[in-house]
Amino acid sequence: MSRRIDGWRNAELGRLYNPLYFNGGIAFHGALSVPAYPASHGCARVPMHIAEYLPDRIPNGTTVYVL
Repeated sequence: MSRRIDGWRNAELGRLYNPLYFNGGIAFHGALSVPAYPASHGCARVPMHIAEYLPDRIPNGTTVYVL
């Protein structure tokens, strides 16, 4: 985890809530829509209620493995 933004961020590919960035511009972030199929440009969408508490549980510097 390299950086984070509190609240909403308007990005080039859409809106992200409480994004937690890793691997450059890829992030875990809250989204109003989290489909059960791949529908992203690389980010990991999480439900809004998860995005509320996730930032408090993942410190900067945490290694992220994507499988």
